[in-house]
Amino acid sequence: MSGVRASVVVPVHDRAGLTERCLSLLLADLPGDCEVIVVDDASSDATPELLAGFGEAIRSLRLEKNSGFAVACNAGAAPARGEFLVFLNNDTEPRPGWLEALLDYAREHPRAAVVGAKLLYPGGEVQHAGVAFGQDGYPHNLYAGFPADHPAVNEARSLQAVTGACMLVRRLAFEGAGGFDRGFLNSMEDVDLCLRLGEAGGEVHYCPQATLVHHESATRGEGGFEPSVALYRERWRECVRRDDLAIFAEDGLLEVEYPRTHPLRISVSPLLAGIERSDGHESELEPLLRAQGRRNADLLRELGRLSAELADRGVEVELPQLDYERGVAAIREQVQRSLPEGATVLILSRGDPELLRIGAREGRHFPSGEDGRYLGRHPVDDDEAIELLEAQRQSGADYLVIPTREAWWTHHYRDFETYLEHQAGVEVHDSCAIYSFAASTEKAGARR
Repeated sequence: MSGVRASVVVPVHDRAGLTERCLSLLLADLPGDCEVIVVDDASSDATPELLAGFGEAIRSLRLEKNSGFAVACNAGAAPARGEFLVFLNNDTEPRPGWLEALLDYAREHPRAAVVGAKLLYPGGEVQHAGVAFGQDGYPHNLYAGFPADHPAVNEARSLQAVTGACMLVRRLAFEGAGGFDRGFLNSMEDVDLCLRLGEAGGEVHYCPQATLVHHESATRGEGGFEPSVALYRERWRECVRRDDLAIFAEDGLLEVEYPRTHPLRISVSPLLAGIERSDGHESELEPLLRAQGRRNADLLRELGRLSAELADRGVEVELPQLDYERGVAAIREQVQRSLPEGATVLILSRGDPELLRIGAREGRHFPSGEDGRYLGRHPVDDDEAIELLEAQRQSGADYLVIPTREAWWTHHYRDFETYLEHQAGVEVHDSCAIYSFAASTEKAGARR
């Protein structure tokens, strides 16, 4: 035995600034029984000098012709001495403990041939929580754009594939599969490897405890995408298990109720999807939600591009965090400071249970159905919004909390806003607005 537990293989092509940032973070937290192998895939910038400057802290090799991700990874795996191979993009920023988390998970799950990590956009949202296969037969990153602390994102699970941006593979399994298929160029190599290992009886797992920031596609761009997709389509599209809906249902983001006759009742978390009716009719809200989703996706990509450019130039800057977790904590703190223990508090939310952790008070989602669970959608119109709130008032709700990030409600549902103005007193804080039905009753009594 070599005594090397894991070999971290980092393929690089130009972008020396990104490589320096990645390697510095990697080496600062590297376990003593692990090694780092950097494969310079014919870089034309300062990469060779940079790698030489790391001395014996890394092992490096250079390819004279730029041949792509699969070739570079296979070349780095060949001299590796570790029991585990960990393939790592140089456009990642590993967080402390990430590698130990992967290795611990692999040890605890001996049937796992591959273990993937949780990857975040530079702004803090999820970029990858595993890979699911859609009803279109193609792979898609699970929960991209979700808050990093969402329960679905932090659930370890068995999947069919994970991304090669950070992927642990048992060395024997990798060698048995013949490594990455060189027929793919900078796209789909990772999915293909996972599917081949799955066919051979190995399992693929997602480990949320291993967390890294990923400047997605900052290193090699999209070259070779179409031929790689064509090869995937020919080899895998018709035989993969189209598992996305099953995963969403398992995570409570998609629910189906079966009455004795059709129509079924389908509830979908707004974080996951909007609803478009097959007859072409839809509420005014759905186009707004789709437009907002597109804007968010563009923003995440732009943040990734800008942060990668800054890192490549050696500029260290803290990008603004789109920090959902911090917002939840601020709302919780305000509610606990402002509202009495024992109160029943409605919190306008999208089903996040963390918002209901408000100490010695009863927290309820709004809007919710008759069973008290999050409704899974926005009200169709003002009348339904008012009806849902009135039902909660009749069942004992004392307060309604509208987080600042959900303030659009009172602009979209104008009659609902008028209803609140007449039925509740309000206190506006930085994190939320708190409507008190009791205060309104007291004021009405004083007027009488």
